Amino acid sequence: MNKSLKENTTTCMWQEERGKKFYKVQTNDKDIANKIKRRNGFHLCAKAVNANLWIFSCEFTRPDIAKKTLKSITGLKVEYNKNEDIFYSRVNISREEKLVA
Repeated sequence: MNKSLKENTTTCMWQEERGKKFYKVQTNDKDIANKIKRRNGFHLCAKAVNANLWIFSCEFTRPDIAKKTLKSITGLKVEYNKNEDIFYSRVNISREEKLVA
């Protein structure tokens, strides 16, 4: 296995329509997807067949609550992309570190 090979794990959250309470959460991390499945209020609405990708729908009354929930789920700093209008958490770890951890 190539030690320089990195695996990107990203979890994103966005509002379906600006000003509305409906959100989507997308992740390519199986552990995060399993964590979201156990939470009340999150519903699996899409899943990739041949890849690690899950999309969940949820509702939050305010964007700050959505951001706080995303931070709680990922355990990572949540950043905001103004151009795309999404919150996201990203971690770059090597596959070896993920297997050991």
